[in-house]
Amino acid sequence: MGKSSGTRRKSRSAFTKKVREKGRLPLSRLLTKYEEGEKVVINIDSGIHKAMPHKRYQGKVATVVGKRGRAYILEIPQRKTVKTIITTPEHIRKHQEA
Repeated sequence: MGKSSGTRRKSRSAFTKKVREKGRLPLSRLLTKYEEGEKVVINIDSGIHKAMPHKRYQGKVATVVGKRGRAYILEIPQRKTVKTIITTPEHIRKHQEA
């Protein structure tokens, strides 16, 4: 049998949830408002497939640039370029600066 080459391959440990995190999402994650220029961490929720960013962005810090519907437009600097990602609030959290 051939090897799978889908977008979620090699992501078993990255997308698994802890036992107490399984089930429905807390409403606070959905209702959190993010301002433009605010730093957020991309933390992909594997239970929601809509607007899920690619696995390479898991754990990366991004800047909120704007809003499109209920989704947010994020920018991530990568070497010489800046990547733009559009994702919903289920997959992002506020960045805790140390």
